[in-house]
Amino acid sequence: MSELVFRRRAELEIRAARIEAELAIKARSEFLANMNHELRTPLNAIIGFATMLRDGEDYGLSAEQQRSYSEYILQSADLLLGHINTLIEVAALESGRVEINQGPIDFTSLLDEAIERARVRAEAAGIEIKRQGECADLLGWGDAERFSQALDHLIQAAVKLSHEGSQIYVRASRSGSGWAEIAVRDEGDGFTKEDLYEALEAFKELHRGLDRSFLGPGVGYAVAKTFVEMQGGRFHIESRPGQGTLARISLPPADTLYADPPEQEESSAEEPAERDHDAA
Repeated sequence: MSELVFRRRAELEIRAARIEAELAIKARSEFLANMNHELRTPLNAIIGFATMLRDGEDYGLSAEQQRSYSEYILQSADLLLGHINTLIEVAALESGRVEINQGPIDFTSLLDEAIERARVRAEAAGIEIKRQGECADLLGWGDAERFSQALDHLIQAAVKLSHEGSQIYVRASRSGSGWAEIAVRDEGDGFTKEDLYEALEAFKELHRGLDRSFLGPGVGYAVAKTFVEMQGGRFHIESRPGQGTLARISLPPADTLYADPPEQEESSAEEPAERDHDAA
């Protein structure tokens, strides 16, 4: 191969690397701009309602109004804390500083706790989280903290994508392969195949319409997928426009530490999410 060919190839590789770096910088900038909006919204609410409570006599607030405003502050603080935790998690993933401490995980208790954490935000949005099925002694093997964080992101994304008056179905069960699994299904607008791919990219946000409002799941799906797969688990998501989204996360059973993983399925937006409510 001639020197000219080598030089040409080197130039193409340098150009490709430059383009990739520029795209990464642009994606990160968009992510940070979005997070700036996401952080300011609940913070402004906290400041505004706290000020009204402080000056309650000037506004003539009733006891009921004071309780209502206090609830708004707590809800906004919870939302703000969730965004801050997400930033910390993304930073840890980017730097490779995430530690995995594996052990047995009680999926039933873990799901109950996740539902309780999400209840305030869901109720504020007029959304009901419905627990389906009971599976006693459902133990998986993995990192309880990271798996719990992944589940929180899935439920938060489902709340964010759902419409007022709709329901989110969650279930802990054992998959056909014997793995412990949790499924989360919403009744939102769903995703196209392209949008679903975007949703799994950590620093990309879906822009819907000309108002550039951020209606996608943020980095939730991407962080959840990473946390599950880095401990040997499995992440699967299905969605279709108009039919909502179904996400499943699973870990091997606690009594088979070296269990072979089930066959990986392609995450697809072509197949509709299950419509049977009993299937979560």
